[in-house]
Formats: sequence, C-alpha cells, structure tokens
Amino acid sequence: MCDAALTGRSAGVRLNGIMSNSGKAPTMIVWIIALVLYVVALVSHFGVVRIGAPVATWSWIIGFGLLLLACRVRGL
Repeated sequence: MCDAALTGRSAGVRLNGIMSNSGKAPTMIVWIIALVLYVVALVSHFGVVRIGAPVATWSWIIGFGLLLLACRVRGL
C-alpha cells in the first residue's frame, strides 16, 4: 500500500492549501478554454445564437482535441 492510502491523504502535492497538478490531468485554464468552446458549439447547435457552421464545428474539434492532448501531455 502507498503512504497516501495509509494516511488517508490525497496523493497530490499541496501548495498553500490548494491541490497542485501533480499528474497528467489538464490544468484549470485548459478546462476553461474547452468549456467555452463547448458552450459556443452548444448554443450554435440549438440556435440560441447565430454562429457560422464552420465555427461551431471547429469549436467541437479544437475543444475535444485540446482535452485529449492535455490528458496525454504533462503540465498542459
């Protein structure tokens, strides 16, 4: 068993009371960018806002690709 399981603490590193990104999980800014791109595509799909089809399509592609890349590249 690892020390984290024995002590009941998270395996992440704590800096000033905030969990830091110690693994390959995407950083907060990547999550925010992907979320904004998702919302753009979603409102365009349902016709809430008129956005060109290429913009809506590319927002899906770029947002999903960014999340996939961020999960594979440490620190992104």
